[in-house]
Amino acid sequence: MRKLIYKITPPCGTMGRGDAPYNVEFVTDRTPEWTEKEYSRNRGPLTMELISNEATKETEAVSREI
Repeated sequence: MRKLIYKITPPCGTMGRGDAPYNVEFVTDRTPEWTEKEYSRNRGPLTMELISNEATKETEAVSREI
C-alpha cells in the first residue's frame, strides 16, 4: 500500500469553506494518477499537489482530511 498526501486547492467560490487549501491523505494500492482522477471526478476543477508518496504497512484503504 502507498500513503499519498495531497494539498488540494479548490477554485474560488466553489467549496463553501472559504476556498482555503486543505490536505487529504489516501492509503491506497492505486497510482497517484488514478487517485487524482477519481478524487476530482465529481468535485469540479481542483488543483491537487502531491506532497508525499511513501510506502506504508497499513492494510486498509482509507482517505481522510488532515
